[in-house]
Amino acid sequence: MPAQNIIKSYLYQQYQNDLDLQAFVDAYNNLTQQYADWCNTINLPIYSTLSGLMLDWIGAGYYGFPRPSIGITSGAIYNIATYDVDTYGIGSTQFVAASDDIYKRILTWKLYRGDGYYMNITWLKKRLMRFLTGANGASLAIDNTDPISVKVSKTNTITITVNYPADTASVTLLIECMNSGFLDMPLQYTTVIVSA
Repeated sequence: MPAQNIIKSYLYQQYQNDLDLQAFVDAYNNLTQQYADWCNTINLPIYSTLSGLMLDWIGAGYYGFPRPSIGITSGAIYNIATYDVDTYGIGSTQFVAASDDIYKRILTWKLYRGDGYYMNITWLKKRLMRFLTGANGASLAIDNTDPISVKVSKTNTITITVNYPADTASVTLLIECMNSGFLDMPLQYTTVIVSA
């Protein structure tokens, strides 16, 4: 919770009888309190309520993650989540700046700490469901992760099967963001997403 009141400025004791200096200090304290009140009411760190350039400013300046450009591929769909491997595919890729909704979902993926700090299967399934269902980066409490199946092979491959037919656009966005590398995953694993 941010501080509600400022630490007020004051005059040294030998100047307290000077009414002009006291008026200056009082005006300074009032103006500083107005700035503090404005900062507390605008809620800059709460990115899910922001949009447009303000969201860009907070995402890049406060959280250190600028708005990404997502590659939308028409034609063949292929996995590019493998590190240090050249991947070729059939089709063309068009790069588009992420919408406010996608940008907020990516920020929630990176910043949400409610599930803990250590990755496990439950952590990953909740994060995936939060990305799929949390419009505008809403940090929902996830109780049901049944539409998502996660399998880890001995060859360090994570296969994620998403059976979420209610919103195929969110599943496509998840695949595009994962393939573009915007959703953090452990580096030692190759991630493959399959939409069932």
